[in-house]
Amino acid sequence: MTYTVDDKMKTLLAAPEAVAVLKNPALQMTAAMTLRQVAGFAQSGLTAESLAEIDAQLRALPSSGD
Repeated sequence: MTYTVDDKMKTLLAAPEAVAVLKNPALQMTAAMTLRQVAGFAQSGLTAESLAEIDAQLRALPSSGD
């Protein structure tokens, strides 16, 4: 499976390799949202640039077979 910032946080949080990219355990409260949706909140601290970098890192993770 390829991960992106449009995946539900629940999906990302279930994948240890994706969690390592996120580097923020507080994101567990956002399991029903996509990372792009989370980035819409100023409190997330995510900029368009950091979101693009996270997206590239998630897409580069090996497929989990899903």
